[in-house]
Order: sequence, then structure tokens, then C-alpha cells
Amino acid sequence: MERHCKNCSQLLYEGHAYCSRCGAKWIKNRITLRNVGSDFADMYIGFDTKFVRTFRDLCVRPEEVINGYIYGRRMNYMDATRYMLLAVFVTGISVFVTSHSEGYQIVLDAQLSAAAIEQQGDADQAKMLAVMKKVLNTINNYQGLILILSLPILALAARITFWGKRFYNYTEQIVFYMFTYGHSTIILALITIIMILTNPQLYMEFGFISVPLLFLYNAFCYKRVFNLSLGQTILRSLIGVVVIIITLIIASLIAAAIGAGIAYLYKDELKAMLT
Repeated sequence: MERHCKNCSQLLYEGHAYCSRCGAKWIKNRITLRNVGSDFADMYIGFDTKFVRTFRDLCVRPEEVINGYIYGRRMNYMDATRYMLLAVFVTGISVFVTSHSEGYQIVLDAQLSAAAIEQQGDADQAKMLAVMKKVLNTINNYQGLILILSLPILALAARITFWGKRFYNYTEQIVFYMFTYGHSTIILALITIIMILTNPQLYMEFGFISVPLLFLYNAFCYKRVFNLSLGQTILRSLIGVVVIIITLIIASLIAAAIGAGIAYLYKDELKAMLT
């Protein structure tokens, strides 16, 4: 029976499930819960799914996933956007568990209380504690948004660090961080959930080493995807730290300037609110 691709109208031969022109899969069934469940199982559940292969290889041979995606080999792994969205989803679960954990809140209050006493003294302890807790809870609640917004900044810093035709361009650097940052986020979110449910105090201590671990994993990935020597990896990593710090300072100054401009434009309204 003659049939044509529903996306590009290319002729599909009998027995072929994918279009030879655009690669789209031939879909003949209507959307049902059974079909959605089957697609979900094919993608995520099992020992040889795209998610498992992507997760496994990003741990041991990230160049296969990242270079494969950038240079067009995309059948065996999840695409960068889906993997990043999965990281945001897992982060959301982690935020929910954290915000509803009584043990975590008790440990957080104890640590913030000690910090407030050290900084301000007993008189201002309650006020300082409330401010610090509000800031931390805000950061925690918007982790997914922070994750997405940080991608362009990290990619820009990486493009400056790895300048030249041999290395990725800016868009390819974003793809790199979609995989590596997303992968790190998934692992850290899973560790967070386990620690929050079992030992909140251990989670607070683990938070101090999570950033260095992310840095080391990124260095490992760059070493593999660009085939760098150990010395080149260390040098580029140190340059990257400096570039990221400068980039964050510039971004902060721009944000402060924008905030000051907005405050100036609405200074009368702000005065009315404060009086």
C-alpha cells in the first residue's frame, strides 16, 4: 500500500517505519494512554533505553554522547533539550522533597541561627535569620529557572576559554552544558532526595563539595570531547574559572545598573510605598 510521510510527503516504502528524507517515525495509531506509556517505557524504562545509554555514557565516555549529537549521530542517545528538561523535572522533585522535609528545615534553622548570632549578635538574630532563610528558600524554589538561565552564561565563558575553530562555537557550547550540567543536576538531585530523607545534616555538609565536583566533572568532559592532555585540561580549567568570575561580575553590574534605572524611573512610587 502506498503511503506518504505526514511531515514532508516523501513516499514511504512498505515495511519502513521511518521517513528516508526527514527521519520522522510513521504514526498510524491515535494518541492513547497505552501508546503514551509505551513511548515512555521505550525512552526511560529498561536497561538499554535511550535514557540509560545517555546517563551511563555521560558518566564514562561523554564524548560519545556530546560529539555524537553535535556531529549528527543522534539515534542512540536522548537529545540535549530532552535531557535538560528531564534535569529540570528531577530538580522540581528535589525542591518539593526539600521544602516538605521537617528534618531539613530543623537543620537549616540551626545553621542559620548560628550564622546569624556570629554575624549580628543576639539582638538582631531573629531578623537576620528570617532574611537568610527567605533568600535560601527563594534560591531553592527557583532552581529549575536558575539552571536554564545559567546556560548562556556558562556557554559564553566556555566559548571564551576554548576559543578557536578546533573547539565548539557558542551554540555547541550550550549543547555541551545541556548534557553536562543537566547530567550533574540529575545526579545531585537524586543524591539530595536520598540525603534529605535519610540524613539532612549530611546533605548540608555535602552542599559544600557539590560545586567542586561539578567543576571536576566539566573538566573531565572537556578533556574527553577535545582530547586534551592533563596539563591542557588544568590550564583551560583555571582560565575558565577566571572567565566565569569576570562574566558573573559583569552580569551582576549590568543587572544592578538595570535595577537602579528601574528604581529611578519609579522613584515616586517607591517613596509612596515606603512611607
